[in-house]
Amino acid sequence: MIQKWTKTLSTILLVSFFASCADKKEDNNVLLAGLLFLAANQIKVNTASDLVNESADDYNQNNWGLITPQTLARFVTNWPANKPNHITGNLIILQTDAADRVAGGAASPYIAENPAQGVYVYLLDDYKPASLPSGGFRFNQTRDTGLFSNSVRYQANGQFADDWLKTFGINLSKDLVVFAVGTGNGISGGAYPSKAVGAGAVQDITRGVYWLRYWGADIKNLAILNGNLNKKATGAGIPLSASRSDINLERNGGFSVKQLRVDNTVLTLGLEDIYEIAKSGGNANLFGITAKQQIIDARPAAQYDGSAQGLNVARDTLVANPGNQAYITTSFQSSGAPSASAGNQTFVPFEGSIKSSKTFPWSDLLRDNADGYEFLDKAALKTLFNTTRAVYTPGTTIVSQCRTNFEAQVNGFASLNILGYPTVYYDGSLVEWTALVAGHGTVSVNQIPTDFKWRTDDSSVSNFLWYNNATHVVRPAVNLTATTTKKFIQEDKAYK
Repeated sequence: MIQKWTKTLSTILLVSFFASCADKKEDNNVLLAGLLFLAANQIKVNTASDLVNESADDYNQNNWGLITPQTLARFVTNWPANKPNHITGNLIILQTDAADRVAGGAASPYIAENPAQGVYVYLLDDYKPASLPSGGFRFNQTRDTGLFSNSVRYQANGQFADDWLKTFGINLSKDLVVFAVGTGNGISGGAYPSKAVGAGAVQDITRGVYWLRYWGADIKNLAILNGNLNKKATGAGIPLSASRSDINLERNGGFSVKQLRVDNTVLTLGLEDIYEIAKSGGNANLFGITAKQQIIDARPAAQYDGSAQGLNVARDTLVANPGNQAYITTSFQSSGAPSASAGNQTFVPFEGSIKSSKTFPWSDLLRDNADGYEFLDKAALKTLFNTTRAVYTPGTTIVSQCRTNFEAQVNGFASLNILGYPTVYYDGSLVEWTALVAGHGTVSVNQIPTDFKWRTDDSSVSNFLWYNNATHVVRPAVNLTATTTKKFIQEDKAYK
């Protein structure tokens, strides 16, 4: 059986290789070598369609993917009796923050641990790598794509994955990992934040699922809590505590993602892949995804279409005169929404979106803060994807992106893990895409020649709005001799 499977996969890979474009010959040689290596080592290489997971219509019926507070309460109160049949290990709960940060909600900060029953509870910030001694790791790191290095953040590598799993005592072959929002982001003076701010923590937990699935985890070993603990824990009967679990570096028995004999790196596309999708209008020939693709932009609509200028200036004026300093997209060195003036923020070289993309604001998928940042019902999500935003028809692969691939996680989670639509992500997103500029009026901003093969300030691949004023523009350094934009993905394949 294994020999037959390996032979079949090798044949598929060879066919894919010979069907690829001639102008990417060197890149395809690298891809082919990597995929054949995985086949020879009996690692299953999954396609985007292989990774879909459709939720039950009633979220209360889910034991993985998107689970309700009632389901989590059932798990926590009696894990041995209520664990899903396929789970033989522990329940590991990872909170973004404390659950009691707003008065009137949960009275204690943490879900109650129960080590005797195999229930462990941590904060995400309990993982403190050397580069982030106070915590703050959110599953990404600066990587070398071949084109960019030590600037834009992408999927954290295998060493990070294994160290993170060791810290929390997780064995992805037998445990269930549940990510949960405690209260939410942007808490100030006891006031409950708006959805656009507080629901940002949903981006963190959905990115956690994305990262672990990229490294081979089965969705049946992963879940996120629908809604936050501050509003949901007490009513659902989730026991709470003033303390959380101690770190135990021995509990996962030395488990490594190398033991998961699958390759799910199809979830992450490189810039060159997005370039082909943009250039072809969503009909690129790429390994592992369907023949039709639809890019969705998860940023707020006003950032997508250019109406969020920051200054009250007509868009035509901005296009003609970027000196007005109206900014939409902060650079890889900055975070948060753009301010009315540059202030201490830095911005990308040009504003716009990827050609053939459609606007699909991430917050549209969630209820407001009165409900604790819940995902909409499945039927409502399906209407959004199929009708309201009209981004999905059968045979389409959704390609989710935003500014830094955090907002995009909310859309991608709903698409892949609730609706069961083939979905991948552009990890570099717009902070990477907008760096390949050749036509800026300030010559020092331009880092590539006008004929560079991946130039993006061009109407053939971008919906161009305007160049930003050079005073506050930051861009990652570009390797002009690059032959690939997916070096880090090839490194991750080799780690297996």
